[in-house]
Order: sequence, then C-alpha cells, then structure tokens
Amino acid sequence: MKKQLFLYITAVTAVIVAVGLYSCQKQTGTNLEPIYKSDKKPPVVTNVQVNNFPGGALITYNIPADPEILYVQADYMINQKAQQQVKASYYTDTLTVLGFEKAGEYKVTLRAVSRSEVKSDPVDVIVHPQTPPYLTVKSSLQIVADFGGANIQFRNVTGADIGVVTLVDTIGKPEYIYTNYTKDTSGNFSVRGFSAKERKFGAFVRDRWGNVSDTVWAKVTSMNEQELDRTKMKALLLPGDQKACCGSDLSVPLSNSYSAGDWAFYGGTGPNDSVPARVTIDFGRPVVLSRFRYWMRQNGGAEFRNGTLRFFKVYGSMNPNPNGALDGTWTQIGGVYELVKPSGLPYGQLNSADNAVVDNGSEFIFPLPAVTMRYFRLVILQNFSGGQGLEMASIKFMGDYK
Repeated sequence: MKKQLFLYITAVTAVIVAVGLYSCQKQTGTNLEPIYKSDKKPPVVTNVQVNNFPGGALITYNIPADPEILYVQADYMINQKAQQQVKASYYTDTLTVLGFEKAGEYKVTLRAVSRSEVKSDPVDVIVHPQTPPYLTVKSSLQIVADFGGANIQFRNVTGADIGVVTLVDTIGKPEYIYTNYTKDTSGNFSVRGFSAKERKFGAFVRDRWGNVSDTVWAKVTSMNEQELDRTKMKALLLPGDQKACCGSDLSVPLSNSYSAGDWAFYGGTGPNDSVPARVTIDFGRPVVLSRFRYWMRQNGGAEFRNGTLRFFKVYGSMNPNPNGALDGTWTQIGGVYELVKPSGLPYGQLNSADNAVVDNGSEFIFPLPAVTMRYFRLVILQNFSGGQGLEMASIKFMGDYK
C-alpha cells in the first residue's frame, strides 16, 4: 500500500513539474503574441475638431466606445521631407501635433488602432498651425557689441524649447561659435574671446524638430575687455558700510590670489550699519564693467554657509554722496543677483558640482549698455545663513578703462 501511494505521489509531481516547465518555456519564448487577437478593423474617430496655435494644433475627437481600441494614431508631415507620428491613449480624446516648419495648411491622418494592432480606416483632417516659435524668435534677434565679442538678445514669448546658434564671419566664411539652448521667454547671452575691432556676427534659431531659420547678420565693433588692475583699487569705507572684523579688511579680497581660502574679508553687522548691508570699492579711475568673479571663503565649514554671498545688488557711481547714502548718486547695475548652489542640497551638504564653484569662483555678468563708474558698491541682501554678514576670499573685475 505504501509503495502504491509513493508511486502515485511521484507521478503527480512529475506532471506538475512538466506543466511548470512548459509554462515557463512559453512565457520566456521569443514568439510572443498578443493575448487578445482579432482581425476586426476598429471603427473610425468622429466629430474631429481643430484648435490651431503657433507651430502646432490641438485635435479633439470622439473615440468609439469599443473595448478593442488601444490608442489613436496621428501621422503628418512637418515639412517636405520629415514625417511625425503621435499616439494618444484610448482614455483621452485629444492629440497634439507639433513641429510644423511654417504657418500654412497641413494634412493629419487619424486612425484608431486595436489591441491587435489593426488600424481603422483613415480620417484626414486639415490643420493650419500659426507661425512656429523658432521663426518668431528669429524675428526678435538683435546683435549688439559687447566686451570681447557680441551680445545676442531675443524674445521667446511662448517659452518654446529653442537653440540660438551664433556664427562669426571674418574671411567671408561663417564659422560656428556657440549654441544657447533655452526656454526663457526673453534673454540675452554673449560670445567672447574676440579682439576689439569690427566683424560680422550672425545668429539663427533652431527647434527640436530640426527646423532652422534664416541667419540674422550684423556688423559690430567689439569692446575691449581686460582684467582690471587690482593694485589700483582700494577699499572705501563710507558711513553705514559694513565693517571688517577679526583682523581682516576689504583689501584682503583685492590682494588674495584667485582662489578660495580661509583668509577673507569678514564683514560683521553693527548697530550703525545701513540696511541692507553694503561694501564699497574705489577703482581709482573711471571704468566700465563687463563681469566680475567672486570667491567664497574655504575652510571645510564656510562653503555655501555662514557669510557666503547669496542674494545681492550692484551699484556704480562716479561721485557718491560722502554721507554713504544709497541715493541718486548711485546707479543700479542689473537686478537682483543670486549665487546658485548647483546641487541644491540642504545647508551644510555639498557635492562635486558645489566644490567646483568653491574652487573656480562664481561669475556674474553685467547688462548692456555698460555704466561708467569709479566706485563699485556691493549690497548684501542675504547670505547663505540668512544674515547679511559678508565673507569674501577674492574678487576679480573684467571690463575696460575709460
């Protein structure tokens, strides 16, 4: 009896194992087919409506109440050569078609597609996209002279993903310089490294579908850019300015090498200080500034902490009020600047990108037209610890003498 029971259990086990192996083989095979198979052609979408916008169109429709339909597919040409395809789930009634080369009339073919990948009959719809963003941006391009090169200004009212490509033509042949990728609704950027003479700069706009605008050209005479001589500069302590503590002085960042270090200007807030806090530098003669670079204090505990500059404003003056007031004798340069921590990590935590900024400094570019000044004022709105005390290891100014 025991022998018969053993044989029975063995046989049943063998059958279970065989079935399991067969199932695994079917599951892991390469000839997988849809679980649901049908050759039935799905019905078409109906009541198609179009809402055109710059560079594209929003298409709505009624999708048949058919559980076999998996998605709706749209096929269309964005220009004479390139075709696009988009798909929308059965659970939505909207498709967006994008990337058209220019304003005009385009055909979009809609098909419902079943779970067995069987397509319905086509439904053709005509869309009339408006002028695409890359062409609108191109019409706004302006190229003006800048320090050591040219400044390219643009407006991108739709916030589209675009690339503004810059060129230079010095020998009758355009050469590529740089591409600025952006979604900003307006902005500008500069290309530098050129001597102070007249040359042709060009710019064109491209989008993510490969559409390219014509090139805008302009002859501009680049302004000279050089590092300003720090030996000609000196700290100027006007009434209300932030005073140094701990044996330091504002002359420290004007003499330190261009690197972060523990020896810095340590600004401490006092009861007689102006609010917001500020420090002033005398260039020794009139200058125009293109940019400056700031190095924070570095000692293993000060980086992006304590008195590291975060939010600030910049002012210039030729003849400041001797009472120290931030009045009409000063001209604001740009808006509110921010020293950005690349990692975005919480206070006290740094990664390699943050450490690169510590080592290389943070550069801030001034807008055009350049303001002639002799005196430079840094207004500290907030440091990384939330206060207004300033720690600055080194500072470098770029521009030219007037």
